[in-house]
Amino acid sequence: MVGSSRPRKVDVRIIASTNKDLSALVKKGVFREDLFFRVNVITIELPPLRERGNDIQLLIRHFSKRFADEMGKPAPTFSPRALQALQDYHWPGNVRELENVIQRMIVLGDGDVVDVPDLPPLMRFSASREGDPGRMLAEIEARHIRNVLASVGGNKTHAAKILGIDRKTLRKKLQGDTAEGP
Repeated sequence: MVGSSRPRKVDVRIIASTNKDLSALVKKGVFREDLFFRVNVITIELPPLRERGNDIQLLIRHFSKRFADEMGKPAPTFSPRALQALQDYHWPGNVRELENVIQRMIVLGDGDVVDVPDLPPLMRFSASREGDPGRMLAEIEARHIRNVLASVGGNKTHAAKILGIDRKTLRKKLQGDTAEGP
C-alpha cells in the first residue's frame, strides 16, 4: 500500500523499449551496467518499418479500418499507385508515422479511394519517380528538397534534419539550385 512501511511481495514484469544501443551506452559509461543486465533479460529486435515492406499494407488496412470505424465512415480503398508510394516511402517515424498519415487521410478524406494526390507531399514524391528513368539525380534531389521544405512550411533547420544534412549543406544546395521555391 502507498505510504505503508511494511514490505509486500510483488511479481512484476517490466517491458521496456529503446531506439538506443544500450550496450554501447554502457561501454561509454552513460548507462548503468547493473541496470542494463537487470532489464536485458529477453531482447526483441524489431527492424524499422522501411525494412518490413510486407507489414505496410497490413498496417494500412488495420489503421484505415480502425480510424474509419471511430469516425463512423467506411474505410477507403487505396489505389495501387498510392499503395506503392506508401510502400516506397522511408518512414523515419516508423509505425507511429504511418498511423498518423492514415489517420490524417481518414479525417480529411472525403472519397472512397485514396490516390497519390491525397498523400502527404513527401509520399507523393516517391510516386512521381515512377516511369521516368532518364531524370537526372540533381533534379530528383532538388524536387526532394522542395517537397521537404514544403512539408515543414519552409523551416530550413527542420528540413535539414529530415534530410539528414546540416543547415550549411542545405543552404549550399539551395544556392546551387532553385529548390527553394515551391
